[in-house]
Amino acid sequence: MNDDARREFSTLSSREPIPLARGALLIAKEEYPDLDVDKYLDQIAALAAEAEPLVAAGGDTIEKVQLLSEFLFGHKGFDGNRDAFGDPRNSFLNDVLERRLGIPITLAVIYIEIGRRLGLNLFGVSFPTHFLVKAVDERGELIIDPFNAGAILSLDEIKARLTQIYGQPVDVNPAMLKAVGARHILGRMLRNLKNIYASGADWGKSLSALDRILMLEPRALDDLLERATVYERLECFGPALEDFQSFINQAPEHPNADGARESVMRLMRQVARIN
Repeated sequence: MNDDARREFSTLSSREPIPLARGALLIAKEEYPDLDVDKYLDQIAALAAEAEPLVAAGGDTIEKVQLLSEFLFGHKGFDGNRDAFGDPRNSFLNDVLERRLGIPITLAVIYIEIGRRLGLNLFGVSFPTHFLVKAVDERGELIIDPFNAGAILSLDEIKARLTQIYGQPVDVNPAMLKAVGARHILGRMLRNLKNIYASGADWGKSLSALDRILMLEPRALDDLLERATVYERLECFGPALEDFQSFINQAPEHPNADGARESVMRLMRQVARIN
């Protein structure tokens, strides 16, 4: 674990609003201890400065969004990494800036950070399975897909995606397209990483991601329960016991509470044997 990055991330997590790009780079800094966060923030600022005269030529929000997409995905070559979607590097903002490859959420972070510097009112959209971006002005909203070259999605296209995800026609619930802030975005980035590490049974890195999710969202009960399970896998029985007990105290009626109580009894016996 990179102690400096963890301390800075903890401090950042206690603030509101959280600076999105810095938070994303601090996630990467645990993987790359020598990462220079300010260097990559400067890269984002430089991209925005380069894009500014092109985007400024747009007459309205639609044109400006189209010109920003042309700049990032046409001129600069940013793209969705379809060939290796599960590569952890797709979740590290420094790698995405260097390689010009990412997944929907990291490409969205770059899109939002550059667009906001150019005066666009952009927000993250935590759409099911595929992160999107929303542009808002006095005339309404545009839904943008940075993973697909900044395509502006119609309502019919959004419905078609939901049908594909759920295997049946699904109405667009406004909650699916609501704007989310940096805390939510960073939590979703970390959950992506946690799932990648868990799929490879890298429990140490999975634990690291869960720790930071719980810094951002202390009452994320499912993540607390998962961290307890990961601690037990790593034979860290004391911390596992504490997490299971905390889960029960916060949610005694939760559907998983009885299972957590059984885990507490098992771990109490385990800890007693060790001591």
